[in-house]
Amino acid sequence: MCVRVVRAKGMPFSVDVWVEDRDDGHFTIYVDRALISDRGAKALTSLLTASAQRRKRLDATLVHLALRAVNN
Repeated sequence: MCVRVVRAKGMPFSVDVWVEDRDDGHFTIYVDRALISDRGAKALTSLLTASAQRRKRLDATLVHLALRAVNN
């Protein structure tokens, strides 16, 4: 699993962070430029990629429960 953090301008739906979960196991995290520097994005990429090696995906039921809890 690989995680990549990218600085972005003009985020959709006026959000500060957007996560793309690809089918090949890669995650791309887009962060508004105002929130992170290039150096910070590279450091966060390294940190998240290193920690992602020990993580596993949750099943859909648990994910939907968590999303419901956040949105309510």
